Amino acid sequence: MTEKGIAKILPNDMVLSPLAGYTDAGFRTLAKDFGCGLTVTEMVSAKGLAMNNHVSRDLLYAAEKGVVAAQLFGGEPDAFVAALEKKCFDRFEIIDINMGCPQKKIVGNGEGCALMADVKRAEKIILAVKKSTDKLVTVKFRKGFGNENTAVEFAKMCEGAGADAITVHGRTSNEMFSGRADWSVIKDVVSAVKIPVFANGDIASREDYLNVKEMTGCFGVSVGRGAMGKPYVFAEISGNDFSFDLMSAIKKHFEILLSFMPERLCVNEMKKHICCYLKGIKGSRKAMPLLQSARTAEETLRLVDEFLSFDASC
Repeated sequence: MTEKGIAKILPNDMVLSPLAGYTDAGFRTLAKDFGCGLTVTEMVSAKGLAMNNHVSRDLLYAAEKGVVAAQLFGGEPDAFVAALEKKCFDRFEIIDINMGCPQKKIVGNGEGCALMADVKRAEKIILAVKKSTDKLVTVKFRKGFGNENTAVEFAKMCEGAGADAITVHGRTSNEMFSGRADWSVIKDVVSAVKIPVFANGDIASREDYLNVKEMTGCFGVSVGRGAMGKPYVFAEISGNDFSFDLMSAIKKHFEILLSFMPERLCVNEMKKHICCYLKGIKGSRKAMPLLQSARTAEETLRLVDEFLSFDASC
């Protein structure tokens, strides 16, 4: 797939990067509302899907309109092949393969970023996915595994195996999310391959967007932690005027999750999001213990509304 092909299905060059526990269907819908061009599900276990795990299937619920990618992780080609036989992928235009997660549990199983240290197996996975679907196939990875910088070589392998685009995070697995992302490695990757490259890492503003585009020549940007609690960041990045009503956003997020998730689980999930939504608001740290005691959606929304109303009156 050429750059023109990728551009043909995306309305713009902004992607909401997958974040486990945060980029659920509700948050992705809000990101779309503020101009995000491509949303990606939380990473889903290929093995779990192959074994009909209901949690894995639930992670693939997509309420948002427009182009959506399903991100899979795993360590064996056969698991990806079996997962892609499921009908739950009908909604998605893109299959994204996670080869960048640095979490110890994932890496310890030979998955995520560990695949950057096993290039042959990584290549077999990409080839197997390409053979199993007619959808676009993309790969997300890091600067390298451990402390190594192997992004250029890995990118060339992805391109050779048929990846339609890649996303590069400018840190190694050992760096996790510490320090500054190394955008120069993304620039090197852009120069080394012909497929579209999305830059990831420390992109949280229009200034960051313009700087990384100019420095690297990347096709687009993938925003992760910079969007947490701020789905409107995509409107900021694009330079568009926007209005954001926090209470309305939280209500909409709740409604979407409640449409497919048991209320008790939904409330627990939303508490994480509310922490992000309220971050930076005076008194929010003192309010969170009270919010944590809520057991229903109605009670949670009431407490949030009371806090925001009190904050506005101060």
